[in-house]
Amino acid sequence: MTTGPQRVHSLDRIQLNNMNKLPIVLIIYVLLGCSTTKEETGYEQLTHYDGEYEYVGNTTIEIIASPMDTILYAILDGAKYPLKHTAGDTFTDVQNGFVVFTRDKSNRVNGYTTEGQDFKLISKDIERAKMIPRSKLFGQSEGYTYKVPESTSDGLETGRLEDAFQNSGTIIDMVRRTIAGDYRDVHSILIYKNDKLVLEEYFYGYDQNTQHQLRSAGKSIKGGLIGIAIDQGFINSEKDKLLPYFRSKYPEIANLDTLKEQITIEDFLMYRHGMDCENNNPESAGSEQAMMQSEDWIKHILDLPMVKSPGESSSYCTGCSITLNSLIEIAINDEIEDFARQYLFEPLGITNYSWSFEPNPSSINTFNQLYATPRDLLKLAIMYKDGGRWKGKQVLSQEWADKTFQMDEGDYGYMWKHKYFVVDGQKFNSYMATGNGGQKINIWPELDMITIFTGGNYNSYQLYGKATPPNEMIPNHILRAVR
Repeated sequence: MTTGPQRVHSLDRIQLNNMNKLPIVLIIYVLLGCSTTKEETGYEQLTHYDGEYEYVGNTTIEIIASPMDTILYAILDGAKYPLKHTAGDTFTDVQNGFVVFTRDKSNRVNGYTTEGQDFKLISKDIERAKMIPRSKLFGQSEGYTYKVPESTSDGLETGRLEDAFQNSGTIIDMVRRTIAGDYRDVHSILIYKNDKLVLEEYFYGYDQNTQHQLRSAGKSIKGGLIGIAIDQGFINSEKDKLLPYFRSKYPEIANLDTLKEQITIEDFLMYRHGMDCENNNPESAGSEQAMMQSEDWIKHILDLPMVKSPGESSSYCTGCSITLNSLIEIAINDEIEDFARQYLFEPLGITNYSWSFEPNPSSINTFNQLYATPRDLLKLAIMYKDGGRWKGKQVLSQEWADKTFQMDEGDYGYMWKHKYFVVDGQKFNSYMATGNGGQKINIWPELDMITIFTGGNYNSYQLYGKATPPNEMIPNHILRAVR
């Protein structure tokens, strides 16, 4: 198994053929019928490997067999990676590196060996529920019954699904198919329609109080902090030139030319930076992978060569968001986490979240990403939908909220993306925050609706050859329900 100090935890798609440059994972796809005795099924044999094991960097990894698909999975930070059986106790990862489970004198699995390193089994205690959408309805998805979301003290008003949609049956079918495993590793689905939360469903052991990693969807939320910094007078305008904010910290910037000097804060907000920075292009000097391998992520981005004029066209680059976070810290002369808590999270009553910002290799496991609950994501989306207001309080200026969604079709606004679907000839527009694994926040202005998905389909295209489930669930079930 490929080893190293990092985890496969990219905020966007990771090129699996470059995983030797990235964090290690056990990625094994176990074939059906890999049992070693006639009496045992493939699934029963796979359970012999269940457990919590040692992992690199004094961390741990869980390995659990799934009864849903008879596959063994390695689980890291909520992300599940399928593992491929070859023979006996030997498995391979995506790079065909060998992972060999070891046994004690009683023939019980007690660890694994990979690339010359030995890792011990710590405990056989595992939570099988995280492998099954709904344990109580395993194999009985038709037994699902819709319930109105719980009314709590978080300020979200709830309502009935059938009152919000003409054809709510398609949404009920979507939930049942998720429980049946047709839509794999969807962790939550929330639908907010006509100012009421009308659907709230959780799967694989998640619930309304579980913080979920947001991957790149958090960039859209954190982009609003630039607007708040402007509202509070720490930054003059998004039209300000970017580089002057960094002159004192980085007096020497590589590849400096007249084009780079023209980059504005707004250019970074809209990914129209003009730099050689394209996340999913391994040849790009500013790819996510290249940035992560540098000692100072901000300097790495600022030093990139220019390939276009700033403002000309968009090119998705994680470094833009990270650099803007650093810009805020420079402007406020304080930590951005405290700024976000005071001006964004506390006004919305959001306390159950996690975020630490360190743009250097110390963040290689978390990538500075935000962790939050789906209900709190909904509150943030409502704030944007309602012109920066939450419960009558202006958290983000109306002007900034409006600017955020001024974007060309299919392009980026202020770190949100214009996303549309065409269903039976009808076009449905949305503003979307999206992250690897199936993290989707969609604001549908024409439908007075917000949809929230969280999930664990990380690097879905590379591993499974298909998009994450929400890309299918939204048009085939939710949008058909509004007709």
